[in-house]
Amino acid sequence: MSRLTASKLLTGALLAAALCQAAAAADADACKRFKWDVSHELAVMQQTPQAITAAAGPGAHLPQLDVGRLYSLKLADQSGVTFAAGPAKARSVPGAHAGLAQFRVKKAGRYRVSITTGHWVDVVDGAQLVPSVDFQGHVGCERPSKIVEFDLPAQRTLTLQFSAATDSEVITAITAAATP
Repeated sequence: MSRLTASKLLTGALLAAALCQAAAAADADACKRFKWDVSHELAVMQQTPQAITAAAGPGAHLPQLDVGRLYSLKLADQSGVTFAAGPAKARSVPGAHAGLAQFRVKKAGRYRVSITTGHWVDVVDGAQLVPSVDFQGHVGCERPSKIVEFDLPAQRTLTLQFSAATDSEVITAITAAATP
């Protein structure tokens, strides 16, 4: 092998390594590109999730989620799910999975639902949808890939609904939004 050929091979290998390193750094930086301070959500999403099965309809049998804990919810085929209130954005997605859980917050305020999938997220208070305040998602950030904010009332049983995505499992956490 000539010196020129060896030099070209070495240069090509170094360039490939640099490109791979840059791509890995870009993926890690994707979780830092949220417009909000999501350091708390990122920390919670690094926990080991508790595996539970989401309910396929409203009622007393809904699994209870705690604020600040990470869960892996097994979802059902959406065609067999009855929602507490129709999703705010009803979409027909072939092979969609859905499910429900419930939670309570001690203090009224802004809360975030972080997820690892593209599911539509709704919070229901009684039979009424709680309008979302804002949301964000970032390609390349897997935990979380999407965060939705809601202004929630205190000491009420709320229903969390997932719909309109094909993933049969969603990793999720509910957190209090950092106050400025």
